[in-house]
Amino acid sequence: MNEEYQLYGAFGDRYDLHTPAHHYKHDHEFIIKRARAISGQARILDLGCGTGVFLEKALAAGLDPIGMDPAGSMLALAEKRVGPQRVHLAAMQDLKARNEYDCIVSLSWSINYCSDRDELRQVLGACKNALKPGGALLLQVAHAPHAVTEAPDFFVDQEPGPGGPEDIVLRYRFWASDPQTMMAEYHFHCVSTHETFQEVHPLRVADAHLIAATAHEVGFEALELLEDYSGRPLQQTFSPFVCARRP
Repeated sequence: MNEEYQLYGAFGDRYDLHTPAHHYKHDHEFIIKRARAISGQARILDLGCGTGVFLEKALAAGLDPIGMDPAGSMLALAEKRVGPQRVHLAAMQDLKARNEYDCIVSLSWSINYCSDRDELRQVLGACKNALKPGGALLLQVAHAPHAVTEAPDFFVDQEPGPGGPEDIVLRYRFWASDPQTMMAEYHFHCVSTHETFQEVHPLRVADAHLIAATAHEVGFEALELLEDYSGRPLQQTFSPFVCARRP
């Protein structure tokens, strides 16, 4: 996540209001199951951990999670969930670990904040170095080839907030501006406090096949492109998983 965006920076401490933890339930269960298949106490690195929802669930499942995120306002919430020793204020581009993790995960299109394929290659190479032999890479990515090419109508989520049961309103929509770029537009409004923002995030290297090919280039094996947490092969979603193993 990048703190230059209000979604993660100025409004990062409101993130759990408009996107509550249950929204990710099945994705998190999928990741935890994959991690347990490697080790019952797998050490997991969550790149772009945000407010620490996955870290908390992984810890409760008996795993050993660590989170990295450059957005301080979100990381402060993650600290409250899992403790300061499990979170690090750093971008994925800063990863320097070696042979430390059984599993590295990046959810919610965090990997697509790489600026281009060269930076993606750098980040994936760092992930390979940080994994133990046989370790797993699990990425939830944006896939522009399956998105509409013009801005669609907004999805609208209404959630409880300080002023009542439908106090938080988040409007969002996604579309492809080109075959490798997904646009994500967010409009936030809190009815009771009158807080609001709107912004568009360009998500780069938004092609699951390109990401998988780049992972193979840096030495990953056993590449899988999956439709979703069900584990079915990629067919039509614009939010698939790319999974791989370090030899």
